[in-house]
Amino acid sequence: MVRSSPTNAPRRRQPVRQALRAWSRRHAYSLLSSLGSLLRQPLASAMTIIVLAIALSLPVLLHSSLKNFQQIGQDWQRLDTLTVFLADGTGQDEAEELAARIAGWEAVETVSEVTPDQALEELREEAGFAEAVEALSENPLPWVLEVTPGGLSEAQLNQLVRRMEGLDPVEMVLVDLRWLNRLENMLEVLDTVIWLLAGLFALAIVFVVGNTIRLDINNRKEEIEVMALVGATDSFIRRPFLYAGLWFGLAGGLLAWLMVLGSLAFLRAPVARLAASYDSPFRLLPPDTTAVAVLIAGASLLGLAGAWVAVTRHLRHFSPA
Repeated sequence: MVRSSPTNAPRRRQPVRQALRAWSRRHAYSLLSSLGSLLRQPLASAMTIIVLAIALSLPVLLHSSLKNFQQIGQDWQRLDTLTVFLADGTGQDEAEELAARIAGWEAVETVSEVTPDQALEELREEAGFAEAVEALSENPLPWVLEVTPGGLSEAQLNQLVRRMEGLDPVEMVLVDLRWLNRLENMLEVLDTVIWLLAGLFALAIVFVVGNTIRLDINNRKEEIEVMALVGATDSFIRRPFLYAGLWFGLAGGLLAWLMVLGSLAFLRAPVARLAASYDSPFRLLPPDTTAVAVLIAGASLLGLAGAWVAVTRHLRHFSPA
């Protein structure tokens, strides 16, 4: 049996290294040549990149706005409370007795009492109501109980509301949690709409890049025919166009990110003034790192996909046959 000498192992690895080095050189050449092709047509390339950036920035900006709106919902104070309005003429003893009775229920966590004087003072502090409160000859506001339920389902909550409405001094029960549920449902619908728009814009990006690469293929028709006649492989001819689509997507994604940051910066001052008028610490937050990475990577892949579609469809017409 013939044994291979230890010196044969480096000899076997040498062709692999040479192949990797040649592969790297080919891709580096295609990468740089495709970038040079874009730079030789700055106006056309810039217009394509701007169109891609606008199409990418719209769904990202909507998604960022939705996230900021959800932040507002998280900052709101206790929307999961029941506001119980007592009938006119209810005295303090009767209101306190009712509050203690409801607080003893198993489905209730806490009960807070709001006297008519406290409610009127809160109304006086609201902007624009001070003069109206001063014009009142007497306090028309009733006793109010703020009831916090203990993590009930919607059916259990409705049962609790009906139980409180059956009590004698109770005039009306306002369920604040229902407004929160409606808000969450609206946000879910908006989130679905944003994803649909993102899908449509992604399809538009593929078509825009594909059309741009198709025009580039037609402009370089003679060059492609000559390369095919002298024996250039399909991958060699195809590679620069694919990298061009990658450059378009990458540049469009970076510009879209800058557009989103600029739009949020433009809105930051008006939103801060609006939040200050409501004594809210709310501030606009930019997209997080994950969203930015998904934007740039997704834009690059979409540009590559558009270039692949164009190259696959149009490049076969320039074969030597």
